Amino acid sequence: MEFFDARFGAYLAVATLLIVTPGPETALVTRHALLAGRHAASFTVLGIGTGCIIWALASVLGIAVLLEESVVAFTVWKFVGAAYLGYLGLRSLIASFRTSKQGVVTTPALQATRLGEGVAFRQGLLNNLLNPKAGAIFATALPQFLRPGDLLLRLVLMMLAYEAILLSWLNLYGYLVSRAGHSRFGLRVRDILQGITGVALIALGVRLAFEQK
Repeated sequence: MEFFDARFGAYLAVATLLIVTPGPETALVTRHALLAGRHAASFTVLGIGTGCIIWALASVLGIAVLLEESVVAFTVWKFVGAAYLGYLGLRSLIASFRTSKQGVVTTPALQATRLGEGVAFRQGLLNNLLNPKAGAIFATALPQFLRPGDLLLRLVLMMLAYEAILLSWLNLYGYLVSRAGHSRFGLRVRDILQGITGVALIALGVRLAFEQK
């Protein structure tokens, strides 16, 4: 059976579009890249990628489909995720205001101690798992490219391709944001950008809370 056919190509195009479209994951990577640099952003991306794998497995087991079809479960999950985004956004705003008020420019090395690898990974993981829309992608969008009789290997290849695109894009994005944020010019506007990111996270949380299923 030919796996890399036109249907697989269409799936790659849709997956890439879903991944590069700005959302909670992009906002969180931006926050961590500005706050603690590329290393923390990379562990955040790793957490997001792990969350995607968990969602994919849950979809295969039918859990994600159940969450998508259950109004109560979807709503509860949605509000929990919205609250978490709001929490991260408020932390970004408070940090940006505090640093601006103190007038202190912290070096990337010192900032990295404020956000450990485990914290960055955990926040990336929770950010993904508490977003029911992430589960909906695996429960509804991706299965559109599967047909009865497809081998399990095709699904595995689809997930590997999704993970490869996700990790490549978000790591590249985190690297670019980190470089820009820690340049001479970026150091001056980093707190402003971190504040904007905080507002974006809060806005995404509000949007998630009031978004209809």
